[in-house]
Amino acid sequence: MNVPTIPERLEAAIIFLRGEEDGRAWLGALPDQLGDYAARWGLELHTIAENGAMSCCVFCTEVETGRAAVLKIPVDLEAGNTETRMIERWAVGGAAPTVLQHDTETGVFLMTRIVPGTVAWPGADPAESDKFATLLSRLNAPDLPEPPVLKDIADIAEMRMGWARERFDDPKFADSIERIDGKRHLASAQRVLEKLLSTTGRRHVLHADLQAKNILQGPDLWYTIDPLGAVGDVNAEAALWVAIQDGPRTISERLDDLAHHPLLTPSRLQAWTYVFAVAEYRPYLPASGERIERFIALGAPAIDTV
Repeated sequence: MNVPTIPERLEAAIIFLRGEEDGRAWLGALPDQLGDYAARWGLELHTIAENGAMSCCVFCTEVETGRAAVLKIPVDLEAGNTETRMIERWAVGGAAPTVLQHDTETGVFLMTRIVPGTVAWPGADPAESDKFATLLSRLNAPDLPEPPVLKDIADIAEMRMGWARERFDDPKFADSIERIDGKRHLASAQRVLEKLLSTTGRRHVLHADLQAKNILQGPDLWYTIDPLGAVGDVNAEAALWVAIQDGPRTISERLDDLAHHPLLTPSRLQAWTYVFAVAEYRPYLPASGERIERFIALGAPAIDTV
């Protein structure tokens, strides 16, 4: 069985995130694991995607059908089984790939490959907001299958805020954080987040990481992969996409683009966007960082309006 080479970028990311010992052990077992699943499910393996972090995706072909597919080795059993259930749910609404095989004892699964499958990085076109709006509607289509047990979006949001606190305290970024008055914005974002969580009405099933890197270009529409999975305010789902972009279309322009979506409430969408813009501010990513700086300079939303 011909097992493709693990890209150096993926190897470095896995060792960084898992730690030296665990990372190298996981990587060491990976070739045999890929070979086993290729034999079991009748696959010809081609290349390994470089942009993973704690999991591995392999582009492959079903030998019997010639169908293009992706074999995914997840970070762990729970993550793999949750992701499989979420993708199966959204595939019914035409918003995700189709799951072809699933090993419930390991979480490993095989899914159809979205073609062309390039990441749907947004730029300057307002029509990109329309494509995202359509994807959001498909993710929330009526009569989808029941989801697995999921975290609350509060857990995901607090995780992001925790990462932001660590980043804002890092001496490497002290000048940038001081320049934007980052500590004040972080405190304001925390207050806004608490208000949003305490006033959430209807709770939706959320991807919870619906940023551009997890959205793929299909023949006509956008599709999603790699969910974290949560339940909560659907405005949080859209806000993350709005906040994490390189531009040149501004955050305020994206908010205007989505203001009339039937699932969204403009005041709550703006408030969630402020929370995630602050939480995802990274001075070492200048295009994204400058776009966020311009938005948070407008100030925190009044919490009595959310």
